[in-house]
Amino acid sequence: MHLLGITAASCAALTGGAVSRAAFEPAPAVARTTIVAPKLPQVLEVPTRAGPRLEAKPITRELRQRGYHECYPPDPMGLGPYAPMRNLSTGHVYLPQRGGHTEDLGFDVLVHFHGLDPIRKTLVQVARGVVLAGVDRGIGSGRYTAAFQDRTVFPTMRRSIESALRKHTGDPRAHIRHLGLSAWSAGYGAVNEILRRGDEGIDAVILLDGLHAGWSMNHAHDGTVKSINPDYVGAIMKFARRARNGEKIFILTHSNVDPMTYPSTRLTADYLLADLGLGRQPLRRDAGLLTQLTTVDVEGLHVWSYAGNNEATHCAHISLIADAVRDVLEKRWDTPPMDRDVVGGH
Repeated sequence: MHLLGITAASCAALTGGAVSRAAFEPAPAVARTTIVAPKLPQVLEVPTRAGPRLEAKPITRELRQRGYHECYPPDPMGLGPYAPMRNLSTGHVYLPQRGGHTEDLGFDVLVHFHGLDPIRKTLVQVARGVVLAGVDRGIGSGRYTAAFQDRTVFPTMRRSIESALRKHTGDPRAHIRHLGLSAWSAGYGAVNEILRRGDEGIDAVILLDGLHAGWSMNHAHDGTVKSINPDYVGAIMKFARRARNGEKIFILTHSNVDPMTYPSTRLTADYLLADLGLGRQPLRRDAGLLTQLTTVDVEGLHVWSYAGNNEATHCAHISLIADAVRDVLEKRWDTPPMDRDVVGGH
């Protein structure tokens, strides 16, 4: 199994094909440090403006018998309070049918890479008012990296989102107020490539079991952070440091899957925390197929570790978009609520 893309036949509709591995340049070895971070509460206060905390419906045993699973979840409410999908210069966007903006027509926008459809099925159930845009490019982080190597692609996509907001509202004042990037698995390639051009105007990054560095050419691959060459994810590491200082929001989740041929998300997270001088805090919390083991929550930085070393748990990280958006992003941004009584459709 490759973490850069799901290879099971049951997930073929979401991804498909073989993984292409990126080459990494050597980097100096990095020493491991273990510094205990201040213990912070894991359960975040939930905003009350939009009513009770919204939860996504679980995948029941009966639904699993019908073929549904974490990479192919059921669709209990279609588009819910969102309008039909609009095409962008790159990708697609789902806008709240009504509401979800400030008085001056400012919208909070999340752009997701890899697995947009299962992400959408979760967010329509729990989001307060965030706009969801997204891009799918299939298996392998290389495809996502290549899609945004042209430095004009993402700025054009941003303008396309604002154009969609203006057409939707009929008001030329409509604009992006806050902007976040999110990715599951291979989609981190797009996030890293976009951040390499700078993080101006990007307020948050969410990576769901999808942060991989490369092996160092100067050290044996012994499963420690000394084995890591972080060059490929250097832009993401820089963004995480800014989140640690409270300037940005960075959320990283990881499993314990070990792909062997390249560093796991667990090992890359270890490197990131060592670089930041932070240690994990034990935490036991069960959520479906996922069991959270540790947490790091310092300023705008959140690193959540989960048990599981198989494809099913890797797919289950898609559902964590609910925790990231509902409990962190929309709370921090104070996202204006959309009208959830307006029901959309497919």
